Amino acid sequence: MPISLDTLKPELRVELPGIPEPTLNAALIRVTRQFFRDSEVWKYELDNVLDWTTALTFPTITPGVDIPADTHVSRIDTVKYGTGGGSSNRVVDFKTRDQLDRENPDWETEEGSSPNAWTNLGGGISRIVPIAAADVLASLTIRAIIAPDPTLTDLPDDLFYDNEEYIKWGVLAQLMKIPGKDWTNIAAAGKYSRDFKEGIKEARSRSQAE
Repeated sequence: MPISLDTLKPELRVELPGIPEPTLNAALIRVTRQFFRDSEVWKYELDNVLDWTTALTFPTITPGVDIPADTHVSRIDTVKYGTGGGSSNRVVDFKTRDQLDRENPDWETEEGSSPNAWTNLGGGISRIVPIAAADVLASLTIRAIIAPDPTLTDLPDDLFYDNEEYIKWGVLAQLMKIPGKDWTNIAAAGKYSRDFKEGIKEARSRSQAE
């Protein structure tokens, strides 16, 4: 079913004369997905749910189990591993295969107790470099950037209230640029579109700073 404005959040109201609810819903779906995909503000830390001890690759991340239902991982943000008995954490940086090839031609087979990078192998598979010992694997956690699927019907309150104005601007921009309607306003649509894009930049900058 499409997202209802009242289902997503009752407070999000878009007042335009004569606009059908399905048209509103479709715009809200598109804008919500675009906002969270481009701003990367929805971060989810996966800890003590992944079986690192027997795998050299990231295990499958399951919506509704490891991350909220009706969402998907759009990007892995950080990988961390514990040191000193878990008393501290170090972030493991992402590197491309080309970077790893330049730095160490043997990176695909090298073993070690201190991971220094993670990379994408393709096909949705990612891996720690170098191949880590079991005690290191057991302490790994990751933080993922997630985004909503079209079936999402609710947002966490903090995400909604922090970003509702930006989302509303995006909805208005999409609706007002539809030609030949009672609510059509091309000039206003252009302004709201610019505001929406700036809102994405502001949200992304704030998220990165946090």
